[in-house]
Amino acid sequence: MSQPKVVCAGLSNLDHVWQVERFPPVASRTPAHSYRVQGGGPAATASATLARLGAEVHLYALHGDDANGLSCLQSLQTFGVRTEHVRTVPNAQTCVSAVLVDGRGERRIFPYKPDLPDSAEGLDLRPITGANCVLSDSRHPVMNEAVLEAARASSVPVVGDFSNTDNWHLSSYTDYLLVSRECAAQVLGRDDPEAALDALRQSDEQLVGVTLGEEGFIYAGADGLRHVPALVVNALDTTGAGDVFHGAYAFGVASGFVPERCALFASVAAALSCTALGSRGYLPIADEVEELLVQETAKEMDARSWV
Repeated sequence: MSQPKVVCAGLSNLDHVWQVERFPPVASRTPAHSYRVQGGGPAATASATLARLGAEVHLYALHGDDANGLSCLQSLQTFGVRTEHVRTVPNAQTCVSAVLVDGRGERRIFPYKPDLPDSAEGLDLRPITGANCVLSDSRHPVMNEAVLEAARASSVPVVGDFSNTDNWHLSSYTDYLLVSRECAAQVLGRDDPEAALDALRQSDEQLVGVTLGEEGFIYAGADGLRHVPALVVNALDTTGAGDVFHGAYAFGVASGFVPERCALFASVAAALSCTALGSRGYLPIADEVEELLVQETAKEMDARSWV
């Protein structure tokens, strides 16, 4: 098929990533084994993922005019992301995060979000016309809502990435509402991802899903309730795995995959991203994901033959 076109809207920031032996620390000083500075943010990392997978990607985001903003912009452009619609705010700071990764690959994120003016004024929404998918992480809600309104007007399917219920009103725009376990628990009032699926759904046509980290992904759509296990890898760092999952899922939607294939494709891409330090330490290409999908399918069929 022709190259899919995806528009992403939301957060772009700079991550400072430290790999430490343990967290929390047991002394006033705890040595770090590795350190890396790289671009982060759900929508921005999803954009980089999509570009690596082979999509044409346009990003709507906000940066300050500081060195961090320039670094974020250059990183995105290195991956091939179209950044004409990333706004640079004069005399402003770019969002940054401190990320501590322990010996098990678990990460703790400490975000700093300066006050960047969120506006839809003068926003050029033309790239959304003719797009195969829009991905929104709900950050910068005024900008996001303008993008989502344009997607609705052009009948472009929307993948929503919600890590919490902030700006939850935007979830009603989504055709594929994919949330974190923490967000599902906030909506339901308790930690029960399967039960939360009904509470999340806002229309009969909406597919809803919950990402569960190493436990995989569950979703409910026209084909009923499904569970997709996570691919087992030697995880070095889980930072950004959810962002990669959403980007790869949007690639599947834009490519015309059925929901099960979208979920499998996204799960493999996310697992592979955990094998390097940082959210963009390793982003797979589509052929690599497809090859692993074939291998895993063959393993499953072989296992069934012995039952």
